[in-house]
Amino acid sequence: MGVQPSELAAVAGELGASVARVIPADSVQVAEWVRWKCRWGCPHYGSNLVCPPYAPAPGETARLLREYREALLFLADQSWRVRYLAGELERLALAGGHPAAFGMGAGPCGLCSPCDLAAPCRHPHTARPSLEACGIDVFSTVAANGLELPCGPEGPRVGLVLLR
Repeated sequence: MGVQPSELAAVAGELGASVARVIPADSVQVAEWVRWKCRWGCPHYGSNLVCPPYAPAPGETARLLREYREALLFLADQSWRVRYLAGELERLALAGGHPAAFGMGAGPCGLCSPCDLAAPCRHPHTARPSLEACGIDVFSTVAANGLELPCGPEGPRVGLVLLR
């Protein structure tokens, strides 16, 4: 059957995740208010193709999540590490027999500076939207899966790899 989700969780830990656990995809919470926090509160709003208004809207995200059975939820100390882990774990899942695997990171993309908003993404195989950009309520999702996430800039960052 290929790589098991539990094996991906172990690899996530080896690559720097402080926590990695397999969760039901239907435990991922989506809310409209999350994108509003991006729009009114984040200095990166509209500055790159993986953030709003270019990232998928919450309704699209909710529909997409219905196509998945489980996900690998992981935490790391910094946004760049979560983005790295999301991409690397997605690649491992794809190679391991999960053709629909899709990783999502934390924070704005840092691959291009500045991002050329008038052209297609220059890194479509590595750039991934943040959970918040797509309307995922990170705090509720983490809590629904038995973890705590402190509010504020000092807390860990969250990533996700969707698996069918």
